[in-house]
Amino acid sequence: MSTLVKHIKTIVTIMLTIVFFSGCKNDISVVNQLFKDQTAPDEISKNLHLYISQGGKVTHEFKTPLLHTYRTPTKSYQECPEGVEVITYDESQQKISKLSALYGINHEDDKIMEAKNNVVITNFQTGEIIETEHLIWDVEKKMIYSNTQIKQTKSDGSIYMGKKFESDESLSKYTIYNPQLMFYEDE
Repeated sequence: MSTLVKHIKTIVTIMLTIVFFSGCKNDISVVNQLFKDQTAPDEISKNLHLYISQGGKVTHEFKTPLLHTYRTPTKSYQECPEGVEVITYDESQQKISKLSALYGINHEDDKIMEAKNNVVITNFQTGEIIETEHLIWDVEKKMIYSNTQIKQTKSDGSIYMGKKFESDESLSKYTIYNPQLMFYEDE
């Protein structure tokens, strides 16, 4: 009788194995649906406030309400979909300038940072304000530029419009191309 029980157990085991493996097939549409959202960030940071230093001195201050970090085999980048603010400091820890925008993105591999939508640069040393819709910071070249129209408001109230903008990365020395005086308020 024990031989019969062994055969029955073996047959049942084989039958269950066949049923199990025949019922398990990958429906490609189900698999694709599971991995559909490949655009989800790898990391999310909220209310981020960073101080970046060099040689023990703060060079930049970075703030954003939301930071998404994406890493793929071909590219890595951080995105600030709810805005960004960057403050630059000089050697004596005094604020030189502030850049704010409604959107920011840092392309890590290319070492390019972009600010878009209502970009405002304030130079604390001169009191000048520059406004544009798109600004690019090339980290390797240590330059900031815009190929979109810019508006410059000087400390005396005069307003200039220009077609392009180039600056050093501290935003303290810059050139506005094709400037045109639009308004001047004489006190």
